[in-house]
Amino acid sequence: MVNDLGMPLDDDQAASVQQVLGRLKDEHGALKKELDHVQEMTTHLVGVLGSEESKLLLQEIRKVMENFMQQLEAHEHWEEVEVLPLLTEYANQGMEPTFLTSTWVLEEDHKEAERFVRSFLDYVDQCNGTDSIKLKKAITLLSVACSVISEHLRSEEEMVFPIANQMLERYV
Repeated sequence: MVNDLGMPLDDDQAASVQQVLGRLKDEHGALKKELDHVQEMTTHLVGVLGSEESKLLLQEIRKVMENFMQQLEAHEHWEEVEVLPLLTEYANQGMEPTFLTSTWVLEEDHKEAERFVRSFLDYVDQCNGTDSIKLKKAITLLSVACSVISEHLRSEEEMVFPIANQMLERYV
């Protein structure tokens, strides 16, 4: 639960918070949609294990995940530069003790997700694409990575939205 935080916002601050919330929702929506696409591709891959199609599909998933990680990195950078400073200043005014801990946990989640994705990418590089056992391990790594990323996005929303909404409520 968020404590009563800080001073009311002025018009520019309220507009900034609304803009940040809109972009955050848009970017999270796009990231979630891409994760869903990866999971659909992975489900199809499971159905064609050991075939020539599995080799091609695995390489396609690899490319999608490389692109996804670039998008996630850009998103994380934006959050570090624009979102967290805005929210931290406001949360600190109200002495919200869990905010700093929550941001640290989110940072660790991101690192964990990145490790799983990197492991998946490295493992795919070692696969010849038709070895079912290696493919299953690659799929497991990818599945865990997607789960960690999904949880990370959900946790981020659970942390950011209540504070931002309280900031906007004080604006009224």
